[in-house]
Amino acid sequence: MSVVVLSDPAPHVREIRLNRPEKLNALNGELRSALAGALRAVRADEDVRVVVLSGEGRAFCTGADVSAGSEYGAAAETRPEDERRRILASIDLFLDVWRLPVPVIAKIHGHCLGLATILANCCDIVLCADTATIGWPALPLGGGLLSPTWVWHVGMHRAKEMSYRIGSTITGAEAAAYGFANHAVSADQLDARTGSMAAEIARVSRDLLTLKKDALNQVHGRLGFEDAVRAGAAWDALAHTTRAATEVRAQRQQIGLKATIAAWQTQN
Repeated sequence: MSVVVLSDPAPHVREIRLNRPEKLNALNGELRSALAGALRAVRADEDVRVVVLSGEGRAFCTGADVSAGSEYGAAAETRPEDERRRILASIDLFLDVWRLPVPVIAKIHGHCLGLATILANCCDIVLCADTATIGWPALPLGGGLLSPTWVWHVGMHRAKEMSYRIGSTITGAEAAAYGFANHAVSADQLDARTGSMAAEIARVSRDLLTLKKDALNQVHGRLGFEDAVRAGAAWDALAHTTRAATEVRAQRQQIGLKATIAAWQTQN
């Protein structure tokens, strides 16, 4: 089964659905590659005017797959420069979403955590279930990667509050109030609200939508958005060498991921 499922639910609308439900759509190399391919297909298909990005199963995406044996969950130490290159692979993919020549609507349900929040912040419009859980990873394994993208949407003080507190989360309703999301609706209305908005936008020709998106993105670009997103990879790579991150990795290796998360939740 493909880890990304494509559909065309309405004229000129392409839905890209992350499809690793057994892993809550956590990002790994296979999923990144499949998503990149889906984005290339949108670029090549002039009939597509709007993209809806969603997740199969119980979550939109829980961020990086840090399970045993995954590229993110590898116990072996790596050099900061190698870490930076690995993180940039995800960042550059998210920026491909940002640069896509058509509007992208993130449809968030369940969980949207860690790296997935950067993906959402690189979409044009964010719609979420009011009961969704959005926020930081449950363990202090990195730093300086997520918060720079949050600043643009929720402001410095809220971004710092989210960053400094381990495992901090907000609901979908709070995400809309903060500015992370455009709208929060009841979970049973999310599909209909997203479909309605996508269809309304798709009434506009692709060339005009591209011009509108470029005009807005260039303003954001002059303010430094893309530079801030990419710079986060270096900060996060350095954060992986801190004492806190080293201790958590050792703890995870000794007792496993779930037990380590449970220990941190009890401690906090």
